Amino acid sequence: MTSTSGRSSRIGLALSGGGIRAAVFHLGVLRRLAEAEMLEQVVQISTVSGGSLVTGAIFSEADGQWPSSERFLAEIYPRLRTRLTETDLFSLKALGIAGLLKKNVRILNRRAHILSELLQTKWGIGLKLCDLPSTPVWHINTTCYETGKNWRFTHDSMGDWQFGRHYSPDVPVSDAIAASAAVPYAIGALRLKLPIEGWWETDPATKKPLRTKVPPTSMVRLWDGGAYENMALEQLYKPMKGLDGCDVLVCSDASGPLGKPKSLFRALREGSLAAPRLFDITSDQIRSLRSRMLIKSIRDKDIDGFLFRLGTSARKFTPAAGKLPGLSDEQCGFCLNYPTDLLKIEAENFDLLASHGAEVAHLTLAKFAGGRFVSRTKNDDSL
Repeated sequence: MTSTSGRSSRIGLALSGGGIRAAVFHLGVLRRLAEAEMLEQVVQISTVSGGSLVTGAIFSEADGQWPSSERFLAEIYPRLRTRLTETDLFSLKALGIAGLLKKNVRILNRRAHILSELLQTKWGIGLKLCDLPSTPVWHINTTCYETGKNWRFTHDSMGDWQFGRHYSPDVPVSDAIAASAAVPYAIGALRLKLPIEGWWETDPATKKPLRTKVPPTSMVRLWDGGAYENMALEQLYKPMKGLDGCDVLVCSDASGPLGKPKSLFRALREGSLAAPRLFDITSDQIRSLRSRMLIKSIRDKDIDGFLFRLGTSARKFTPAAGKLPGLSDEQCGFCLNYPTDLLKIEAENFDLLASHGAEVAHLTLAKFAGGRFVSRTKNDDSL
């Protein structure tokens, strides 16, 4: 994505939560961006839950680096398709009988830690935060129970503005991802033991360190980043302040509709990331308000950005009656209502969800990018 002046635009990616459904939808969006050779321009990535899962998998498959568009299409995307269609990540079946017996006590109150271990053993995510590249900066979002604030992990820091920040965290990426995906109460909080030294009070406005401080506790409980904000926008975009660290915001929102509440046992048995009904209602309302503010900022030209939303039919872009050129309304509805879980996905459903993400990205850019941006690929007329 290049501006009409010839200057490359710095892209910020915000990838929402939503379990495997979100992971696959985001892969489709990234596939579309890669086809336009736009992954090279990504400088910031902010993720929650399913977005954190897929981003961690991408970095892991790409040897701790952000892949080029060519490598993503040729290597990373096919590998992740195989992984997501062949392996349950978190369920009783994924644990196995031997694993279940070994973890029979921990499964009651340490499920986030079990998820972290499964990310290492089943997905091969063995990186530490310090192994991540300095660019693009990956912000892994969680919610701190003690402060109620957005606790973030990056390659060189962790913490929130109220608790303080630590600038050399010795934390496995799998722990950060598991905390980001720790849905109340299907998975539960990840308990993170903290170093005593090295904490700084930061300026809430500038985020710069001001003075050293003693952490208020030696351990924090980190929950799903979606409990604070499921679209992962906070780090990259603030109403009335604009974008932070990027020129163009690409938000991929794979949040699902409100579902029926499930018991903890049923959630574990099915691999569903079920949460209490009131939490779901609150989260849905927050997402709705965030979406409206983002769309208003884009329409008012306060920022350059695009919102790719799960469930959007091609009919939104092609209102004429009759057969649609891409996925049908029914197929889009199926994608929207695909369950929020961490189970392997059937290959047919993977391809459908990924195609949906790619199509939504394609149609949105084709309609709203206008003449402001020019694709690098000569045969791509979508931008």
